[in-house]
Amino acid sequence: MAGIIRKCRSFKEDSEMNDTELYNILRAEIKPALGCTGPIAICFCAAQAYDAIGGEIESIDATLDWCMSAKNDDVAFPGSRMLGVEMAIALGAVCGDPHAGLEVLHTVTPEGEAKARKVAERVKVNPQWNLQELEIYCDIAVHTDKGTGRAVVSQRSDGLILKECNGEILLELEPDISAQSGRLPILKYKVKDFYDMAAGLKEEELAFLKEAVTYNRRLADATLEGRLGAGIGYELYHSQYQNYITRAKAYAAAGCEARMSGVSHPAMTCGNKGNVGIAASMPLVSIAEDFNLEETDLLRGIALSYLTAISIIHRIGKAPSMCSCEVAAALGIAAGATLMRKGTYEQVAAAMQNTIPNVFGVVCDGAKLACALRISSGTGVALECSDLALSNVKIANNQGVLGATIDDSIEIIGKTALYAMVGSDRDLCRLLFEKRSIFPLTSFEDRQKQ
Repeated sequence: MAGIIRKCRSFKEDSEMNDTELYNILRAEIKPALGCTGPIAICFCAAQAYDAIGGEIESIDATLDWCMSAKNDDVAFPGSRMLGVEMAIALGAVCGDPHAGLEVLHTVTPEGEAKARKVAERVKVNPQWNLQELEIYCDIAVHTDKGTGRAVVSQRSDGLILKECNGEILLELEPDISAQSGRLPILKYKVKDFYDMAAGLKEEELAFLKEAVTYNRRLADATLEGRLGAGIGYELYHSQYQNYITRAKAYAAAGCEARMSGVSHPAMTCGNKGNVGIAASMPLVSIAEDFNLEETDLLRGIALSYLTAISIIHRIGKAPSMCSCEVAAALGIAAGATLMRKGTYEQVAAAMQNTIPNVFGVVCDGAKLACALRISSGTGVALECSDLALSNVKIANNQGVLGATIDDSIEIIGKTALYAMVGSDRDLCRLLFEKRSIFPLTSFEDRQKQ
């Protein structure tokens, strides 16, 4: 598996737009997840491994890719205030529902959480620094009084490819290498395709996106009403200097803070990423309210925002060196906000080109409350750039990281994340993993006091 090689993910020039295929992609890439999807992928894998064997847990061994090993220590889980990869593994094995997908932790109880804390002390994490070709890779073996259950998750947070009971294979699938080979259907579409489809969607075709608004707004409201997390969204929302951009930033940050704090409400993910799902939708909800826009305008904006973000996520990778919350979501917001306000395709492309120099190359250093600040800043930049584009202000093409077209610029983003930033990402993850011995993992509240 480690030998799979990434190939260039590029647009296919000879492709023709297929509305049905693109619409199906949009629907398939949007699904609910309870908790931060990074550690939830680990929980899901552990739940599958335990489900294969059952019994009393004695110890757990986990082989994880470098991103999974190092970037999932700083968020709380639904039903628990403890932090860390070891706790994610223990919670999944002890409390997880293997049949619930990314809502695997909906069954956590206080008794189960207490047991998981003890099991976490018997979890050994083995980071693999050469597995990034598979982007997401979790190989967990749960040892009990009945033997060993093993599960492997790859490519997607819920991408189960292997399940074993005492060496007997219960399930085995080939890893989906379409991303590495450039064969993912989303990769053949251009921003103009996204624009045309989103702008032409009928009310009944947009209805499923209402659920995304409901899910993600519930998270944002939890923070705005209860001042969860670090108080970023709450203070922005109640700022004396509030305007429509500040309110949009507050909505986005608030949803992220609730999720990072372990609130037991699911988020509607975009490209398997909850923070992107929140960030690429909540600012548009806020704008729709401030500008008194029709619901169909809002939902078309979200459709374009999500399609844009999904396309970029599949280019920079599912466990990227580049921050998808800052880059993919901001470009989605810029596109969606422009369409919502009757912008032309040329203005949508200009808004995205204006945004890129502001967010290009931002490094992902893991899931944490500070993601809310990034999402907030990305939202502000995207909306300012959308305003400029609607006034026909546009950065000239071919400057710096900008290509001749918005599609060329997206290609540059993808190649930079997949190739130029890989070495620095590996080194960063080593530092993050080593830091664990300096700052032992405790509870979410104790971490906030450090």
